[in-house]
Amino acid sequence: MKRCLFLLPCILLLCCCLPQTISAARADPVPAPDTLAPTLALMREALHQALQLHFTAALEIAMRLEQSSPHPLEAQLVRGIIAYFQARWQIHSPSTTRQAGLKGLATLLEAGQRQLTRSPRTPRLQLVLGLAAIFQGLLQQQSGASLDVAMLAQGRTWLQQALTAPETMPDAHLGLGLLYFIDLGRSGLLPRLADGAGHDSTTEAIYHLRQAAESGYFSGEVARTFLVHVYALQKRYQEAITLGQALQATFPGNGYYALVSGRSQCAQGQYALCATTLGKLAADLQNAVIAPLARDDRFDLYYFWGQGLYETGQDALAFEAFRQAINQDPGNTKDASLWAKYYLGILYERRGEVKTAQQLYHTLLRGRNVDDLHQQVEQRLTQLR
Repeated sequence: MKRCLFLLPCILLLCCCLPQTISAARADPVPAPDTLAPTLALMREALHQALQLHFTAALEIAMRLEQSSPHPLEAQLVRGIIAYFQARWQIHSPSTTRQAGLKGLATLLEAGQRQLTRSPRTPRLQLVLGLAAIFQGLLQQQSGASLDVAMLAQGRTWLQQALTAPETMPDAHLGLGLLYFIDLGRSGLLPRLADGAGHDSTTEAIYHLRQAAESGYFSGEVARTFLVHVYALQKRYQEAITLGQALQATFPGNGYYALVSGRSQCAQGQYALCATTLGKLAADLQNAVIAPLARDDRFDLYYFWGQGLYETGQDALAFEAFRQAINQDPGNTKDASLWAKYYLGILYERRGEVKTAQQLYHTLLRGRNVDDLHQQVEQRLTQLR
């Protein structure tokens, strides 16, 4: 009985201290293994250069990584990630870049799996293979090809193993976040990773990307780049604006982040801020202060800038912005192109060119309908009769 009474305070003390110990362990990420530190630093620098759109410099660092590192698979992984961003943001030969990236990742996966067979409990290999499987899926999705669902599922397993290994690999959070990112647009296609906890793909993508951004050895900036896109996609506009502005300050030569911020400002009804943000971006693009934008991004720039200008009564500039947007989509494949023509028709009215406005409205009525576009156009025509 006395022994029990003596043990009781000890047990209570242990119960009080244990949660603090667990919290402290989670708050302080495990330092990078000494043998991997130089490799991880080069990986981080190569990806930083890629996000700056300095692709030649990024590939040179990847080559240096391959020559100086005892881990050549890391260099192949970095090349695959660079290929994804190069195909996304570079204007010239995106399909060639994408195919080269897919080929390199396929070679990595084949060689890496052979190594993993010989050393099945190697977190470094599990991390590299898992990320390679995910970026292969991203490149497939980018090109419109069918996803290798089995490889994505295997990639999930590798990443989970790397994350739970004693030698923790926090960059695995990037791969898990991107697996949910892929799943966002393909409901039901991929196996869910929430383990029945009721979390949807958005929640899980944001959680894992935030973890990678905070604790990843080399993946933090890549995670933040995808995170800003998820925020905007899920209409968490203020978070997209805040993160987009921070990333624009880090990567001033890459206009993508300012574009996301400006679009989000427009979506929130902050039209004056949107007009300012995207007006500066348009000027920087014209003066070659930033790297050229891909056509889809140029369309978004001029369309949302036009909206900001239109809503703040800057008709002359809005007119030119909408015309520029329409020029980026000559086939009218985007629904927003039709709305740009609708706004252009109103601006023609305000300029006194009523006949031109009517012709534009009739052209819109002969085309496909988007939301209530035809109803709005018919109202304009009724008012002009």
